[in-house]
Amino acid sequence: MVDRNELWAEAEELADLIIQSPEIIQFKECELALKEVPEAQVMMAQLRELQEQIAEFQARRVPFEHYKHMMHDMESLLEKLENIPEVRKFQAAQSAVNDLLQAVTNQLAKAVLERVTGEVSGCSSGDC
Repeated sequence: MVDRNELWAEAEELADLIIQSPEIIQFKECELALKEVPEAQVMMAQLRELQEQIAEFQARRVPFEHYKHMMHDMESLLEKLENIPEVRKFQAAQSAVNDLLQAVTNQLAKAVLERVTGEVSGCSSGDC
């Protein structure tokens, strides 16, 4: 039986490998480039503020008519943000990282399932 601390240590090693991947390196570069665009930073702050206000209205069950103008403002901000090249590059890099993490998760789940299924069917060596 494996000690959980050993399992967590192995997970940390996997995280170190993932951090060295091209996807993560590209993500970090795009994040830094995006931070150098003041216009984008201002718009993202405005977007977060609008999202919080909208969430508050929704939580309080305020009728949509009372905050629909905020939704339009948010959509307009999103459109403007998506026209900034650094934002598009960051979004693509973020998507690549998400895809990598999903692929690692899927591979891990598949490997565990194969081993569990093999052991259940009486084949614990993995050569079945």
